[in-house]
Amino acid sequence: MKVAVLTFPLINNYGGIIQAYALMNLLKEEGHEPVLLNLQNEKFYKSYTKYIIKKYLLSFLGRFKNVTLLRKSAILKEFIDKEITPKTIAVYNASELKKLFKNDEFDACIVGSDQVFAKLGYPNFENMFSLGFVNDSVIKLSYAASFGKGSFSGEIDKINFHKQNLMRFKAVSVREDSAVSVCSELFDIKAQHLIDPTLAINKNYYIEMIEKSDYEPRNLGLFSYVLDVSLEKQEAISKLAETKKLNIQSISDGNLNGKTISMYEWLGNIKNAEFVVTDSFHGCVFCIIFNTPFACILNEERGKDRFTSLLKQFGLESRLLNSQFIDTDIDWESVNKKINKLQDEAKRFLSFNLS
Repeated sequence: MKVAVLTFPLINNYGGIIQAYALMNLLKEEGHEPVLLNLQNEKFYKSYTKYIIKKYLLSFLGRFKNVTLLRKSAILKEFIDKEITPKTIAVYNASELKKLFKNDEFDACIVGSDQVFAKLGYPNFENMFSLGFVNDSVIKLSYAASFGKGSFSGEIDKINFHKQNLMRFKAVSVREDSAVSVCSELFDIKAQHLIDPTLAINKNYYIEMIEKSDYEPRNLGLFSYVLDVSLEKQEAISKLAETKKLNIQSISDGNLNGKTISMYEWLGNIKNAEFVVTDSFHGCVFCIIFNTPFACILNEERGKDRFTSLLKQFGLESRLLNSQFIDTDIDWESVNKKINKLQDEAKRFLSFNLS
């Protein structure tokens, strides 16, 4: 079955990129022919023009004080080009996406994963992720779609529009337990709670990628992957590293500081670290996948439900880094058994609904 995969544009976000890689491979495992819908942010000259206006003409407005220009990381683009295939031609807006579906024959379309249900759209693709533009002859599904913050953040006057579209889905699955309730109460649809696609495939996919790359394993000590840096977080991480007598290696969001490491290095660092501290959902996910001891900092701004739901699935609520945090040993055997069980659920969902 030829399956279109609709997710956010793949930019400088490790989690967003690797979840697309995982879902594509999960579908291939199930015998399908997935094609990533190659959504793009607006063209660079438009982004650059807006950046200049905000930075130099509207800088007196507080919200534009720290405006940044988003540039695609060459090192991450290399991963996308090599590892996530096949893809459609570049698609820059809603009209181009509609045209693509008219010209190409897909048997199914899957929305997911990532926070694709947060607003059920994306800039230049507003309100497109409930697939109202897709013909009913095409099977429509969502896989582990996330609302992010445990509620719908989109346009209130579009709720009924999305409700009617989602009712035409063959099945809906979501990534957080709270999203099951949102789907039921707001859109009147039944949703199944499934694991993120990165957890749904065998970890050997990632291990083999790391081993085939030029990544050199080394003693990392404590690996800190924090998206939203703050003095409070830095102090907590330093205190934990001092207690554990570990050196700290830190990276942040490459969109903010322009510094990015390769996907292979990012994965390898999580796998080989003695301990990881992160406020990233997928940072936590890969600690679980690689059985790396970790502490999770709740990222309220990006949606705490993502973290609490994930940790609860594996009985790891104690990994939240707060004033009462105690670093006890993790029962990885129990965690791995749970992963295997949830992987079977994910495959059953796809097998049943893509037929």
